[in-house]
Amino acid sequence: MEGRDITECFGLLTRKFSLDSFTLATCDGLVFASSGGGNVPADAARYSEIFCNDPLSETPGVTLFGMDHSGSSLVGIIRTPQEIPRNVLDAIENDTKAILNRWI
Repeated sequence: MEGRDITECFGLLTRKFSLDSFTLATCDGLVFASSGGGNVPADAARYSEIFCNDPLSETPGVTLFGMDHSGSSLVGIIRTPQEIPRNVLDAIENDTKAILNRWI
């Protein structure tokens, strides 16, 4: 994804996949990167804890996934009302990795 910075790249990712917002957080609840929108710090704190304690938990309107980057465990927090098929979630994760590899 071509963007001027990591935030713009995540904004492009949200538009590409018709998401409301996208945030990457550390397992201890800190924002790693985000597309913006909503209450990003609160989402990072709340949903990273949920995912790190129970990766299979379901939260309406939010899809969570885990990934590693440069030795750090991260939680992807996707806000969207629709269910995300596995192949689309895989594509989001792959695009996220490409963005991180470019900027971090």
